[in-house]
Amino acid sequence: MKNSNLIAAALCAAFVTGPAWAAEHVVLESNAVRYAAGALLDAALPIVLGSGEFVLLTTEDARFIRIEGPYNGPAEGAAPDESALRRALALLVAKERTQVGSVGGVRGGGEDEVAEDSRTEPWLVHAEHSGDQCVLRGADVGLWRERADGGAQWEIATAGGERTAAFSFGPGERRAAWPAALAPQDNEIYLVRPVAAQRSVAIRLHVLEPSVAANNLAAAAWLAAKGCTAQARLLLR
Repeated sequence: MKNSNLIAAALCAAFVTGPAWAAEHVVLESNAVRYAAGALLDAALPIVLGSGEFVLLTTEDARFIRIEGPYNGPAEGAAPDESALRRALALLVAKERTQVGSVGGVRGGGEDEVAEDSRTEPWLVHAEHSGDQCVLRGADVGLWRERADGGAQWEIATAGGERTAAFSFGPGERRAAWPAALAPQDNEIYLVRPVAAQRSVAIRLHVLEPSVAANNLAAAAWLAAKGCTAQARLLLR
């Protein structure tokens, strides 16, 4: 299966909201058909491997586990070499490109959307890119634009239009603060546009727990599984 399909499969297994976030692992590498790279696994379920099979996992408390078959039991094992993990994860995300267009059936961007991505930090939300983007729970969220040609008034709305908030980029600035009146929610789709624009960019946000973000490799694996591959690449630099 192509790598893009593996990530798409992981996105279909999106995290549930609330306390259940801590009960899943991300598959970094595997030669077992049932455990595709990028997939999310319920930590409460046993890992089942045949002879010669292996799986490399990252847990949401920032641990790395390699399990070799034959095996049938909980995800426990010795931590493998992190340099090998970094190379494997870099290969996983390097083959991916930011998806532009539709998110969950919501169309955005159109002729006004830009392909460039010059974000300087991994946790910035790109205001001009449709697709999956990730933020940290409890942290201030920054928005990024490519063109800093003067000040601009912008608007963020939930996909259904129930809530709307305004924000602005200062003259010559590429960065702005996410409006406090519209707190980012996990798995919510937001429509972002300059006030003067006719069309919006559709962004689905995913919220990562800070305990995972403390480990760049674990966070990058989570970002890749969620489809935030451009942000994962920034973490791996």
